[in-house]
Amino acid sequence: MRKREANMKKLILALAMAAGFAAPAAALDFACSVRSTGDGFISPAIAVQFEPGQSTAIVYDRYIAAVHGKPIKATLRQRTLNPDEYRISWALSNVPARPSPIRIGYQAIINIKTNRIIVRGSMRGVTNSLNGNGVCKEGALNLNR
Repeated sequence: MRKREANMKKLILALAMAAGFAAPAAALDFACSVRSTGDGFISPAIAVQFEPGQSTAIVYDRYIAAVHGKPIKATLRQRTLNPDEYRISWALSNVPARPSPIRIGYQAIINIKTNRIIVRGSMRGVTNSLNGNGVCKEGALNLNR
């Protein structure tokens, strides 16, 4: 299982780096390794790109790849109590699951000072715990498309 997760991380990061055009000079790019601490549906690798002061970010992970095949836009907000933290929100419909595809709303908190990420997911009418946390490496990911 660990080999499969490691291969998936490499694939996601390779796809993220290959996708699109060069990032704007002021953009922050993070490749995050995430450990699921709940009941699944948290990707082991998440790529995030945003520019401080903007209201959108670009996100890519295993589930976005399965649904869209390319990075998507997400909502971005700088946290009031800690200006080093940003909240990134996105939703995915038709996430592959059994017995039928599902819709998941995601929220990630990324701290640009400590390079830590916390990810939470929610599904309507389900009490499962979808969460994870991990570390990020800042680098030049080209997620713009």
